[in-house]
Amino acid sequence: MEWVIASREKYRNDLFFRTTLQIITLQAMLVLVCLSAFLFSLYNPADEWYAFGGVLALSILCGALLARFTLGPARDTLRYQKLFISNVAHELRTPLSVIKTSTEVGLIDDSLSKDARQTFNDILIELDRVSEIINNLLSLNTLTRPERMQFGNVELGPLVESVAKRHAMLANERGIKVHIKKGSYTGVWGNATAIEQIIANLVINAISYTPRGQGDRVDIEVRQEGGMILLGVYDSGIGISQEDLFHIFEPFYRADVSRVRKVKKSGTGLGLTIVNEIVRVHHGKIQIQSALRRGTSVYVYLPHGDNAPAEQSSAESSPSEKTSEISLDFSSQGAKPSTFATANR
Repeated sequence: MEWVIASREKYRNDLFFRTTLQIITLQAMLVLVCLSAFLFSLYNPADEWYAFGGVLALSILCGALLARFTLGPARDTLRYQKLFISNVAHELRTPLSVIKTSTEVGLIDDSLSKDARQTFNDILIELDRVSEIINNLLSLNTLTRPERMQFGNVELGPLVESVAKRHAMLANERGIKVHIKKGSYTGVWGNATAIEQIIANLVINAISYTPRGQGDRVDIEVRQEGGMILLGVYDSGIGISQEDLFHIFEPFYRADVSRVRKVKKSGTGLGLTIVNEIVRVHHGKIQIQSALRRGTSVYVYLPHGDNAPAEQSSAESSPSEKTSEISLDFSSQGAKPSTFATANR
């Protein structure tokens, strides 16, 4: 009797146990009905088509119920996960802001020792990194619900200029100049905030992973190509190995740059993950060509906006020797990339 009570309580409170029993029950019912239909057709050959139709209808019904019971826990878990991430991220913002403000006020004191001032500066750097992680988590949470994003005509040129201006201080610290080249038409169909995040993440990566003295510029290009708008970000930095290219879109994955000097070791490992998700939501394409110690070129293709001019022909850039490449194409479907290839050239 106790195991019956325990099983009933477990069925009531354990979602996965309840789902397992429901699936087993459905399968058992389907087997019994199929067996009954087989026996019915043996004794009533003239009505075997009715038995076949009944089994088919029941199979469709059981399939729908099976999918509902199977995907239900995953759907609920994903919903609770999104809610948890959103609530935690928002709750963390307030104490982080207080800590950062207090630290900045403490730095105003001229009587601080050199070691104390360095400690406070290190705290500010880490606080900025935590804030970046929170913002990226909120962005990923939003991107899992693309139906909430507002789409419209967006001019890519002004967004590129705004991002370059906003990160001019970082570029100056690294001794890097950002060059922008725009075509006559730069209109895309998408969400301005999300597209600006693509540009910002790519520009920050290009600047951060270009060692001092190895390259003095980052090039950004916006033009029409192949019926889409190309956003290209090129640097002459440390590059990405072929092995790392397989993982660069994975959350929190960061290549090992500990042995590379004069590189700004920053980032959260979410930047390219967010770029990939935004491109997927916009049904665009992303292509990355890179060679170690020779730099990285990132090509993002986005659907053009309304009233786009006729397509302009342009020579396609040819990668240099021993260049690894990865491409993801979301332009023909929203769920999966149609190409995922890495090759040495």
